[in-house]
Amino acid sequence: MRFIRWLVVIFLLLPISALAFFKPVRVLVPEAFGVHCNEQKLCIDDFSQLAAAESLLNDSKSYLAKQWGLSIGEPKIIFCSTEQCRSAFGLANKAGFTLGSFAIVIAPRAWQPHYVAHELIHHWQADHFGSLSLLSGEHWLIEGMAYALSNDPRIALHEPFESYRQRFNNWYRLHADIPLKESLAGVL
Repeated sequence: MRFIRWLVVIFLLLPISALAFFKPVRVLVPEAFGVHCNEQKLCIDDFSQLAAAESLLNDSKSYLAKQWGLSIGEPKIIFCSTEQCRSAFGLANKAGFTLGSFAIVIAPRAWQPHYVAHELIHHWQADHFGSLSLLSGEHWLIEGMAYALSNDPRIALHEPFESYRQRFNNWYRLHADIPLKESLAGVL
């Protein structure tokens, strides 16, 4: 009987502990951490910025569909416009992050099309190849694809990301005649 009580306590404390200590999991219930979400699962901490966030999201999705044939769908995406929001979701120094196919968080400094497209690419990867592929897959492929296809304007990235982007570009040149999803299926 005592064992069962301990299991119940652990079972109840686990989600609370995850929300308290592993901030990225907060994307599962973003409204509890100071953001408001609309029907399209677009969440924002400052609702006066909603039109700008919608425009960034739609433009990035449109670019990825037209340029690369990536159909993104309707991911939950949290746009942080304040440092308080950035901190609440555990972004630290990151411009953004994607938690598998669950949600995307964009930091205040990342309100630019290439950053949003980068995270949408990670969401697409998780949707098509599984969330675990983002953790266990080849970093050069996962990050290289996101940097290369997002139209990132930076001439050179910090290493190892520039090497990842170059390696992906070289790989993609060899597979350009095959639809992207099919060419990735054997690698991711």
